[in-house]
Amino acid sequence: MSQVISLDEWRKKQELLSKSVSTSTQNIPWEELGLTPTEADFDTAFEDNIEELLAMIIVLDRAWSTPFTVKSNFARDCAMHVALCASEGFISTAIDQDIWGNRWQITEEGRDFKEYCDERIRMFMSE
Repeated sequence: MSQVISLDEWRKKQELLSKSVSTSTQNIPWEELGLTPTEADFDTAFEDNIEELLAMIIVLDRAWSTPFTVKSNFARDCAMHVALCASEGFISTAIDQDIWGNRWQITEEGRDFKEYCDERIRMFMSE
């Protein structure tokens, strides 16, 4: 059977609860909380960060040739690079204005970036 209490009693209980101090102490320094920053410098990507760039090219190539679902094994295995490509606007699930699907597809910006990378790779291979 539930107990009925007045609104004033409830407010007093809530006030006491909000004033109580936790017996637990913080065991994680504040600077360790939050997102871990990552860096991608596309100007020096070929010289300093070739593995990351190649992973992005693979994601873009896959999104261009055979768009993959958002829950596919490929999307899971390459989650960091899928997120990076999506954040940069290189891939999207948008089909039309206000219509989204469940497959990642390359965008116009993604095609331009992929073509730029492909050209740089061709130039490097011909040297």
